[in-house]
Amino acid sequence: MIASQSRSDFHRAYLSAYPPEAPAPFHVYPIEPATSQQYVPFNRRDFYQISLYTSGATHLSYASDTLLLEAPALMFYHPLAPYSCQAQVPLTGFFCLFTAEFLHGPGYAAPLQESPLFQLGINPVCQLTASQSAFLAQLFEQMVAEAGSTYRYKYDLLRTHVQLLLHEALRLRPELQLPPEPTAARRLAAQFTQLLEEQFPLASPARPLALTNAESFAGRLGVHVNYLNRALRQVTGRTTSALLAERVA
Repeated sequence: MIASQSRSDFHRAYLSAYPPEAPAPFHVYPIEPATSQQYVPFNRRDFYQISLYTSGATHLSYASDTLLLEAPALMFYHPLAPYSCQAQVPLTGFFCLFTAEFLHGPGYAAPLQESPLFQLGINPVCQLTASQSAFLAQLFEQMVAEAGSTYRYKYDLLRTHVQLLLHEALRLRPELQLPPEPTAARRLAAQFTQLLEEQFPLASPARPLALTNAESFAGRLGVHVNYLNRALRQVTGRTTSALLAERVA
C-alpha cells in the first residue's frame, strides 16, 4: 500500500505527518529522487521521525543549526525541534514517522523522550559507511513491506523493527551513553525546555509568546521562581531569564 502511493500522497504525508485517510501511530515511506526535492518548510511536527538517506545531499536547518547533510546518513528528528530541508542533490532512502506512545509497548520501558538519540542539543546526524547504510536499508524495506501487510499484529512487529533501528543507531554512536536516572532538578529543567520549545516557531507576530518571564514559567510548572532558577542553574549553569532571552534571540 505504502510503496505504491502516488507522489501527491507522499508529499501530503511528508508535510502533514499523517494522511487523514490513514490515521495510524506509525508510517514508513521510501524517499524517491522525484519527491525528495520538495521543500519542507521550517516548522515543528507532532511526531518523531527517523530518516535514512542512502544517496544525495540536503541543506538542513534543524533547531538553531544549519548544515549540509550528505548521504549515507541516519537522521533523528525531535518533534520539539523545528526543521526545514531542501535537497541539493536528489535524495533516496526511507523515513518513518511515529508517536512516542507507539513505542510504549511490551519490551520498551524507557520513555522515548529520555533516549540519547532524541535529546535536544545533540548532533542528530549519524554518518554511515556503505555497509551500514545497506543493512539499515534492508531494515526499512522490511518495515515498508510489513506496513502494507494484513498481518493482525503488524504494529507490534513494526515496533520491534523501530526498537532494533534505535539499538543499531546507539551501537553506531558509542559516545552517546544512556542518561543517568533524572534528578528532580533535571526533570524540572526538561519540563521547562519543553514549555519553552512549544512556543516556537511563532505562528504570527500577532500571537506573541504566552510565557515571557521566569515568573510565568514557574507558575505554569507549579514551583516557586527561586526554585526554578536554582534547578536551571544546577543543570544548565544559567538562569531562567538567560535561557529565555537566548532562545528568543
